Amino acid sequence: MPARPRTRSEKTTLSLDAIVAATLALVDELGCEAVSMRRVSQAVQTGPASLYVYVPDRGALMALALDLAVAGVRLPTDSDGDWRARLELLVDRSVTALAAHNDIATVGMAGALPGPHSLRITEEVLRLLRTGGIGDAACAWAADLIGQYIASSALEEREKAEEAFAARLDTLYRSLPTGRYPTIHALAPLLTSGDGATRGAWKLRVLIDGLLAGA
Repeated sequence: MPARPRTRSEKTTLSLDAIVAATLALVDELGCEAVSMRRVSQAVQTGPASLYVYVPDRGALMALALDLAVAGVRLPTDSDGDWRARLELLVDRSVTALAAHNDIATVGMAGALPGPHSLRITEEVLRLLRTGGIGDAACAWAADLIGQYIASSALEEREKAEEAFAARLDTLYRSLPTGRYPTIHALAPLLTSGDGATRGAWKLRVLIDGLLAGA
């Protein structure tokens, strides 16, 4: 007798890759705080206990999701310019990759250990800094500083995706009492000026200029 055709979708094949992909998809939909082991287990159609065969805890799983978020970041090549142009491009690509996945960047800021995709980016950042003449001690700290810049910029880019954010912030600044906040009030038009790309490029330029000045 021929096999009867299946009328429902097959159960998701359980694997570490499937679990991490489901976790990142939940971050995209709900944000990091709402992602629990139970929700992930439901997404891959298994029980929460089954996840612990693959990861020791939620923190480790979120770290893997963070690493997956930057898996597609392409490293710049010689055709992209000198070391500084390549560094700026790499940082921009990393920011864009993280900003595309809700608030996943908060995982990195919370002290998650880097995975292979993140380490690939860090390796290139360090190499480019050394190529630019930055000393090894400064390189080591600069990599951490640039990592923080990437994470915070990704979160800022995500927040500013709301068209009304800058307008609401500007309204707040302008409504402050002049006597108590005279400098904020005076600079209010400038505090929210410029688009995200322009402000981000300025911040990174200042950061790199500072490293070069120190060198």
